[in-house]
Amino acid sequence: MATAREPAAGWTVELDTTPGRRQSQEEFLLRHPDGTEERITLHDYGRVYSVPGLYEEVVQHRLECASPATVAGALVEAATAEGRAPGELRAFDLGAGNGVVGEELAARGVTVVAGADEVPEARDAAHRDRPGLYDHYLVGERLDVAEVQRLVREERLTALVAAGAVGEGHVPVDALAQLWDAFPPGSFLALTLAGADDGRDVTDVEAMVAATADGEHPSRTLVRRRFRHRVSMAGTELFYLVLVAVKD
Repeated sequence: MATAREPAAGWTVELDTTPGRRQSQEEFLLRHPDGTEERITLHDYGRVYSVPGLYEEVVQHRLECASPATVAGALVEAATAEGRAPGELRAFDLGAGNGVVGEELAARGVTVVAGADEVPEARDAAHRDRPGLYDHYLVGERLDVAEVQRLVREERLTALVAAGAVGEGHVPVDALAQLWDAFPPGSFLALTLAGADDGRDVTDVEAMVAATADGEHPSRTLVRRRFRHRVSMAGTELFYLVLVAVKD
């Protein structure tokens, strides 16, 4: 276990530094103020989000996660290159969690309209931790495409953003493709993907983008680069790919 750190909430966290674990297998120990202890799997998001500040402490602070800032910055970079101001973008935050990515988007001038996540605890935490950030928040493992189409149309959404939410046991690429189809020409797709060097998620998403080439509104890649997503609990650097495309 790593050294415990006590945040303002009074609980402490110790990371399990056992080497060789996949991201989905990483665990930490949460010590509550009353002295009780709880071992939590990092990807048990329902439990993690239920404790205010826990996600930020473990993922953002201790594991130095850069995906939220990276995807938000890349989206604005790509939009600017296309002559679009950040304030013109109206974003759907897929895998929104408790709003860390949405907060990064809003800080750069993007209008954050909707979020979605597979667990209701994420929605509840977003409204608790960042009230007013999302006008709409959908919940479900696979979103209702018709509902997303309606939301895109009525709210004039122009950006689909997902930081670490595609692949790796999260949103399947085929489901992402259905959601992306709902967005109009001129919209942006901004993602961070696991396996920057040899990952299937990257290959599948790039194949999805390439498959639009012969369609009425092909997608064109604007940003594609490797970055350090975070460190593992064992201290290994984990590299992802940030990808931004625009629908012509």
